[in-house]
Amino acid sequence: MAHLTKQERARYTKVFLEVDENGDGCLNVSELGALCSVLGYRMSPKRVANLFKSLDTDKNARVTLDEFLVAMPTVPPKERKCANLRRLFRSLDKNKDGVLSVDELSHVMESAEVPLSREETMQLIAQVDRDGDNQLNYEEFLELVESSDKR
Repeated sequence: MAHLTKQERARYTKVFLEVDENGDGCLNVSELGALCSVLGYRMSPKRVANLFKSLDTDKNARVTLDEFLVAMPTVPPKERKCANLRRLFRSLDKNKDGVLSVDELSHVMESAEVPLSREETMQLIAQVDRDGDNQLNYEEFLELVESSDKR
């Protein structure tokens, strides 16, 4: 059986408590949808409702932190990776415009102790910039990450 790392458990607990609007230690369907979104999962309202039903193991119309944490290791690794990358992308997109600019990507590289000149950052973006806007949208960002994984 798969288990959560200590870091994953802490992150999921923190987000769970943040989206628990009324502070009762449980989530309703709306709060679960917010939780999924914050964690980087893209789910339709119907999928959130189905997830809620499957997580609510005691059928009391509330999902507890324990019910949620027990289910998280069962999320397929590919789906979890996509959610983590989506969350990473959103955290890097400082002005929240849906793309990573040269400046945003330069800042990321600098904080990762891989400083690149503006020209080097533009070349990095150009490798995957399919729409020619000199920025990275989410799909281009994924392509860049995947290409760096192959190196």
